[in-house]
Amino acid sequence: MDRRLIGKWYKEEMGETINIFDETPLKMKMSFTSSGHYNFEPNCVYEKDGYLCYEINDEYYRMVYQIKYVEGRLEGFYTQHGKTTPVKYEKVGDVPEDEPYKYIPTEKYVPGTDEARIDILKRYTGYDRSEEQGYRDEYVLGGEIPKILEKYNYSGYIKDMDSARDEIVFRLLDFVCDHFGHNGSGGLGSGRRIADLIEFCEKNNSQSNCRGLAILLASLLRLNGIKARHITCMPYEDPFDDCHVVVDCLLPSGKRIMLDPTWRLYLKDKEGEYVSLPRLRELLAAEEPIFENSSAGYNGAGFAKEHYRDYMIKNTFRFARCTLNKEGVDGRSEDSREIELIPRGYPTEKFSEHKKADFVYNDMEFWQM
Repeated sequence: MDRRLIGKWYKEEMGETINIFDETPLKMKMSFTSSGHYNFEPNCVYEKDGYLCYEINDEYYRMVYQIKYVEGRLEGFYTQHGKTTPVKYEKVGDVPEDEPYKYIPTEKYVPGTDEARIDILKRYTGYDRSEEQGYRDEYVLGGEIPKILEKYNYSGYIKDMDSARDEIVFRLLDFVCDHFGHNGSGGLGSGRRIADLIEFCEKNNSQSNCRGLAILLASLLRLNGIKARHITCMPYEDPFDDCHVVVDCLLPSGKRIMLDPTWRLYLKDKEGEYVSLPRLRELLAAEEPIFENSSAGYNGAGFAKEHYRDYMIKNTFRFARCTLNKEGVDGRSEDSREIELIPRGYPTEKFSEHKKADFVYNDMEFWQM
């Protein structure tokens, strides 16, 4: 490795800092003040064709950086959604910071602007329901129970549970959260089947990122005959360095609910009704109160409601989902498309035509189950 890379480097856009350590194998930590991450490790770091390369985020949203030392700076580019963007870092210290991972409450403003995120959400509350694009939802329910579940007393959680009762949904949320925790920088592995996700957790301190936990919970719900799918929740800006993934579930009673296994969470409104993900967006934009379940908390700790509210104000601007909801499916595949819900008036000129082909502007079409 070029020893001139060692130290602390900063890029003003998104408040991005990278710390590069003189270690073998190579070690790096990053932070983005725009989204509240402080000192987390990239998915992977490697050297290729004279560049130092590192990757963050999951699957379709992954950002792949390539940088090298050029006249006292680090220069290069990152690639996301097939688009290449130049980057340039200035050195701010010869000694890299080696602090533990932290999540500082989400920045309340869109990076590079003086626009408050709550004002942005209020401005783009509406959708275009004038036409449908023909997208439909497919669910594969039931199936064979993976043997790996019995290592965690899965049958004990659903024993005597009637799949026609809502309680089974909350039992399955408990099952996931009792055994598996959240690590935002930990990834989720390459497989998306129930056994793959659990095996990844077993090798990684019983933890996965929010996508892995949400896919696992949604898969277990469908295994029990309950319509559920994971939804990617995204901010206004694009590209972005942080998003969130939760579960959209149709309870056996016919009511709709958002489940967030990262926080062992579901919500109710002031009328005591369960809150769905589209309803949460409405409540946040209207600055209405939300009420969490008593067991909500992060990795065994408490629930930080104001932080969560700010975080979801940021991440309920856009949404993406698969058209096929089946174990092992995440994003685009031979049988599934990934469609993205866009609010009315949102500027889309910066997106490629390929990307825009999967945009949906009718919220009723997007949220159908």
